Amino acid sequence: MAYEEKVNYDDDAGFYSFLRLVSILIKKWWVVVIFMISFALLGFIFSRITYTEQYSSQIIFNVSNKDKDIAGTAATYITQSDAQASGMIAVNFKELIENGNDFITTIQQSVKEKTGKNYDKKYLRRLISVSLVTDGTLVYITVTSDDKDLSNAISTSIKDSYVDLTKSAFPTANFTIADNPTQSELLPDTSVFIYTIAGLLFGAILSVLILVVQSKIKNILLSSEDIKNKYGVNIMATVSKIDIKKAGISRLLITDRNVGLPFIETFKLIRTKLENVKLKKGYSVFAVTSSTESEGKTTCSANIALSLAKSGKSVILIDADLRRPAVCKTLGITLDGDRGIYEIVSGQKKFDEAVKYVERYNLYLLISDTQTVDPSEVLASKGMERIIEEARKNFDYVVVDCPPAGVVADAAIVANYADSIIFVASEGKVSLSQVEYALSDLMTTKSDILGCIYNYADPKFLSLGSHRGGGYFAGAYGGYHKFSSYGYANAYASSYYRQNQSSQSSSKRGGSK
Repeated sequence: MAYEEKVNYDDDAGFYSFLRLVSILIKKWWVVVIFMISFALLGFIFSRITYTEQYSSQIIFNVSNKDKDIAGTAATYITQSDAQASGMIAVNFKELIENGNDFITTIQQSVKEKTGKNYDKKYLRRLISVSLVTDGTLVYITVTSDDKDLSNAISTSIKDSYVDLTKSAFPTANFTIADNPTQSELLPDTSVFIYTIAGLLFGAILSVLILVVQSKIKNILLSSEDIKNKYGVNIMATVSKIDIKKAGISRLLITDRNVGLPFIETFKLIRTKLENVKLKKGYSVFAVTSSTESEGKTTCSANIALSLAKSGKSVILIDADLRRPAVCKTLGITLDGDRGIYEIVSGQKKFDEAVKYVERYNLYLLISDTQTVDPSEVLASKGMERIIEEARKNFDYVVVDCPPAGVVADAAIVANYADSIIFVASEGKVSLSQVEYALSDLMTTKSDILGCIYNYADPKFLSLGSHRGGGYFAGAYGGYHKFSSYGYANAYASSYYRQNQSSQSSSKRGGSK
């Protein structure tokens, strides 16, 4: 259980899924853009390859249900019923052109006379389109072909043949040409626009589908909501990434003002939570771990210890990652010999001899820069338990940097000596299955899981659908993996105590030597 009372979130599952999708698209916007541009370019190329010139000619007919009135004179009065009857004739005329066999046979023979070529009826019919004015009596016949002469031949054939065709089919109707066939004109090329837009849309849809499927398969951690909603672990703070090159810094430590106020304030908030949990439960030993390497656990461990030390507390930072120690490199400490956990457990050094005090940080360190053989056995020994108890007795706070819990068993071993666990989860770097595996392993230990530091968060997405576990400042740092990665095999150990340390340092430790 975490220190703070767990909160039940009854967020709508659909809305939460939507937020995850938005998160994916925001983080991978460049993938969507690349797909859209690529398929738009393919659409443009396809339109150029398949383009053929199209010529169009049009003829317009006016349809009336009668050509003379009852008295036998020219029809001058049109009633509502006449208009309706004329509209029905226009519809039937359209049907005759589109499906009538006599019509297309007549056109075929006429076109053959004009061009000397015998075209297939089905082909000719595909070139002819008919449209009607809504609720009107005008019939638009358009002929479109890649052959300019054929387009003209079909239009003139319709003009020449319509009288005989309509007289037999509609003996009482009157068909007149409202607009003679136009000369075939080259149609504007719309294929470029159509295929390019289609490519854009297809690329966007395909990229979104790929990203969603990939997210489902990898199930990557994308939001602090994943930690809270799925595993009930409180978010202690949210820390966003920083481009350390742009920031002009070499290490992400709160002692460097160039990291920015949000970064510093984030760890002050964490410090306050640790101080409160000590007042409430008496906890003073905190194990810091993560699911896998490169999640920033060592940077978090170092800054938690530095923040506590800046408040005047006596603090020791222990590097319990015996496989790939990294605390010394994160702090920029140069070691003068092997004085880490292994040296104490093996009897080569006493606790007081191995601990190193760094005056510029006001911090005590128990670290090493060499890998240890059989680290799990060393950490599970009585000697390691005595180290933690000695540190608990002599210091206000003990911060233990552990290996990733989801990679090796070392973190779960050390957690049994600690009072509480601080879990570091890095956005976009670990899957939910890895988080679940690590948390399930840690929950079997004697220690509480105090909460999670949600690390390496994308600052553009901090305010979207997340309860801000980090407080007023949402943190601001990143790039930590360059210094605290579990992937680095070298880290420098240091002896913590100086034999001739200052009286001020001794008093802060309660007089221990």
